[in-house]
Amino acid sequence: MLENAAAGKQALLIFFPGESEEQQGDGYLAGKDYKDLDGRLAQFVRVPYTTDREAAPCADSIVPTSKILSDNPTRDYNVKAYPTFIIADSYGNEVFRLSGKKPLAKELEDYFNKVSSKVEDTQKKLQKNLDEAKKAWESKDAAKAMKAIRTNFKDGVVGLDAQNETIRVYHEIVESTRSEISTLAADGSADAVKKLKAMKATFKGTEVEKNIDEALKASAAK
Repeated sequence: MLENAAAGKQALLIFFPGESEEQQGDGYLAGKDYKDLDGRLAQFVRVPYTTDREAAPCADSIVPTSKILSDNPTRDYNVKAYPTFIIADSYGNEVFRLSGKKPLAKELEDYFNKVSSKVEDTQKKLQKNLDEAKKAWESKDAAKAMKAIRTNFKDGVVGLDAQNETIRVYHEIVESTRSEISTLAADGSADAVKKLKAMKATFKGTEVEKNIDEALKASAAK
């Protein structure tokens, strides 16, 4: 179903039912008006009710991951009221949220028709930050590049072209930084330590923060 939505660039209606039998039942969105929308303007996805809010395993990367494909979409979409209906793009990126009652089919249709323009707006914002990141990285200004990259990552958007390219640039910077860390660790001078400390602030929460900590520890032991 999700593959079909992504291939056709259709919206998703992600439905989080509450505990009531009515919301849990197959007939809750089975009316003719709703059925007419399902598959035509959007793909309907029901997420089983759960009370599990256990925190996700701590990731060592800042790269956003899919919420709809996670082990607990209820947690990752931060659902706190029932029923909740999330109107998302074809990759599961939230665009609109309705909570507390079942929306009319006409309301949903209106929201579905607004998704593509909202996605275009998001793509433009991502592209602007991506352009800034690339320009900064061309000048080897990792701090400025990472600032723009973090701006793109903070809302957790996945799948869009500009975000995919942002992720590629991020990994390029990370690999280059790993090489630089090794060089600075081997140097061990006061200037090298100063650079490592500056890098730690730039790459806080990323895959290379551990490498920087290890390099600083090794330098202190010399």
